[in-house]
Amino acid sequence: MRERLVVSVAGKGGVGKTTTSALLTRAVIEMTKRSLLVVDADPVMNLPRALGVEIPSSIGDIATRLRKSIDEGSLGGEVAKQDVLEGEIFEALVEGEKFDFLAMGRTEGEGCYCYVNRLLTQILDTLSKNYELTLLDMSAGLEHLSRRTNRNVDILVIVMDPSRAAFEAALRIRDLAKEVHINFKKIVIIGNRFPPDMEEELRARLEEENLPLFGMIPNDDELAKTNYLGQPLTELTSESPAVKAVEEIAEKLGLLSEATMLKLLGTNP
Repeated sequence: MRERLVVSVAGKGGVGKTTTSALLTRAVIEMTKRSLLVVDADPVMNLPRALGVEIPSSIGDIATRLRKSIDEGSLGGEVAKQDVLEGEIFEALVEGEKFDFLAMGRTEGEGCYCYVNRLLTQILDTLSKNYELTLLDMSAGLEHLSRRTNRNVDILVIVMDPSRAAFEAALRIRDLAKEVHINFKKIVIIGNRFPPDMEEELRARLEEENLPLFGMIPNDDELAKTNYLGQPLTELTSESPAVKAVEEIAEKLGLLSEATMLKLLGTNP
């Protein structure tokens, strides 16, 4: 059986998490035949546009409907609730030729979603086992860590832009993961939109924090234009500097090669 890999992309708001996730997706589908599940776990849900995916409904929509049914008493016991949720989640799963896609979205209204969130976590854990690669684009900040929605992630990728706030957010994310006992096999940093002459200084500062810099995504006119026009980033040409940079990052992360993945995670083939 082939190894499974779950990668989560996190960071401060506005640093380029969605762009990074979309470019990593592009690298995988263009350069491998590995089965891929992409999950937009950000309530803002920008990733569908970045990947050109139409979604019928989000997990948040499904959770809202389920909670209302529970509150109204129109559902039976726990097994029935889980069966209903599982069925609706698989209906929300967008199955494409090159990758499958699931949007988390957000719940609506007031009330506690703890029960629904617990079921969602269990089902998503099971769903990811059907894919060689699962890529999660997380919401900004730290909430996803405090809620432990990253609990079964192998590699946490933290995206930074050239700002002090992004650097401090990366350290807080690293520290909070330890506090809530999430044991990622690897935490790495990707720099986005840094001037070239800042790379070595950034690398040195990260080494002081025992955080490896896995690559830099440069400013890219083609990427900027594609983003501005709202076109899918999967349509970027192979000559795009950002595409080339992220392909190298994807290789280092083990997304393109199982051998690299096993070496990175310290697993014997």
